[in-house]
Amino acid sequence: MTRWLMVATTAALSVMLAACGGAERPRAADDASSVAPIVELSVPAAPAGRCMVPSVESLQVQDFAFEGVVSEIVDGVATVDVLQTYEGDDAETVRIAVPDPDLRDLVLAVDLEVQGSYLISSLEGEVSVCGLSGPKDGPLAELYEQAYRG
Repeated sequence: MTRWLMVATTAALSVMLAACGGAERPRAADDASSVAPIVELSVPAAPAGRCMVPSVESLQVQDFAFEGVVSEIVDGVATVDVLQTYEGDDAETVRIAVPDPDLRDLVLAVDLEVQGSYLISSLEGEVSVCGLSGPKDGPLAELYEQAYRG
């Protein structure tokens, strides 16, 4: 019960900070060759609690969300070509530090593969885990549709 209370408190605090403008936008890397900035994201370290079920509300707290296709993975960094931005500043390219498989499995992070199509959200420069980012499939696509277009 105590863990659930901590998760609920953390989620409520995140919502309040986002509503007050306390969350920062992802950093854009300098790149003179593109019109829109390149965004760099990382995967968070293992959370202390359990994942809650992905929801429209938890997606709406994120400060950056997009649909993209992985064009390459080199030296532990996935380059994702952005097809559509749902939330946050427009970007053409997002670079994501790919976690090792053990950490990826522990935090339920997205398993990026070249030519894979993904829906990815982030908060303060860290990719959202626990099912909020993943392959573009029916259930996740429906959540993104409801969160950002509904």
